Amino acid sequence: MMALVLAGCSSTPAKKDRSLAHTPRQQVQRVAYSGSPAMAATQVNTMLVGQVYIQDRVNGGDRTGAHIDVVLNPVSTASQQWYQQVCHAGKILNGQADQRYVRDAFYAKTNNFGQFAFTNVPAGEYYLTSRLYWVDTKPMSGPVEYGGLLSKKINLVAGTNAIDLNDADRCRGYFH
Repeated sequence: MMALVLAGCSSTPAKKDRSLAHTPRQQVQRVAYSGSPAMAATQVNTMLVGQVYIQDRVNGGDRTGAHIDVVLNPVSTASQQWYQQVCHAGKILNGQADQRYVRDAFYAKTNNFGQFAFTNVPAGEYYLTSRLYWVDTKPMSGPVEYGGLLSKKINLVAGTNAIDLNDADRCRGYFH
């Protein structure tokens, strides 16, 4: 009798949160990295300060990105491909990133309030990127992950630049 009860429990279909379902992502071959022409040409260093935050439409208020990574990636053919294919189109890049591509980017960590600073970086065009996620519980479905990938193209000029990343900068295919 106990075996029948357990068998009945295991055949009960599990409810899924359909808001998280998506079709498999299309894959695109990664282009070769040939450096950033704008970075090689500049002699002026600058500073960037800002904050990473997302408006929490479920619970209200803003969610700040405490202790998360922020990347400042110089504009190049490889970073343009990433921005267009991954951030805007929701695709996946095939292949490993060139180590020079990884090395040429600048990295910072946010503080408790989601604030970041990049000091002594060359002036020029960049993609400013971060990931901000949080888990919340919805009735009937359990934990749900909100937030996602944030990115935008920016132009740093001499002096101090103040630029935030928020839900207006969400990458459509990687944001919930």
